[in-house]
Amino acid sequence: MQPLWRRYAPLAAIALALVAFFGLRLDRYASFELLVDSRAPLMDYIGRHFAAAFGAFILTYAALVAISAPGATLMTVAGGALFGVAWGLVGSVVGATAGACGLFLAARSALGETLAARAGPKVLRLRDRFKEHAVGYLLFLRMSPLFPFWFVNLAAALAAVPLRTFFWTTALGVLPAGFVFTAAGAGMDEIVAGALARRDACRAAGQALCKLELPLSAIVTPKIFGVLIGLSLFALAPIVARRIWAARKRLATK
Repeated sequence: MQPLWRRYAPLAAIALALVAFFGLRLDRYASFELLVDSRAPLMDYIGRHFAAAFGAFILTYAALVAISAPGATLMTVAGGALFGVAWGLVGSVVGATAGACGLFLAARSALGETLAARAGPKVLRLRDRFKEHAVGYLLFLRMSPLFPFWFVNLAAALAAVPLRTFFWTTALGVLPAGFVFTAAGAGMDEIVAGALARRDACRAAGQALCKLELPLSAIVTPKIFGVLIGLSLFALAPIVARRIWAARKRLATK
């Protein structure tokens, strides 16, 4: 067993980074209005230094996900707005997967052994069931818009899911929503027009604070939300089928 400080050091570093993120008020840069205002100079820089800009985008995305800071969704939209659908989706998937794996490994190192040592038999059985059907459960949690990204990372770590399984299910699971937000970002002019219309309506209503904002409802319409939910439920189909088959087999042997 590795020393206690070494087990908790990665998770402590992530916690300190999150505290510093808010302490330095870096969250104010996760702003749709800032993206709109800085898009032109960023596009100019990307045109001259594509590789450096693309690498910086992936690293920034991975860092935000690793410390569970806000802004990952906006980064996905920004990827489409700055790099187009294809490159934006690649960068978002790579960044999200790398950051998720970082948090997963840190949490598994710090919390995995503690859970195994202190949890009761019911919790351990639940963990074993999750691990047994890790692919289906992880794809369901990743594709569903109902579960926060950080929650899935920690749940997989506590369930002692193998890194390889966590890696590829994360990369595959973020694709559907990632494509939706990246494609929305690629149609930046349409998004900006909608945001401006909402701001003008806010001002016309006489409200004092009217900012250029991008609510998720502007991208994830009820139809798209239903599609994402449907895809996530489809990932559970093999687990449900296996349980039905096992139940029928038990009945047949009685």
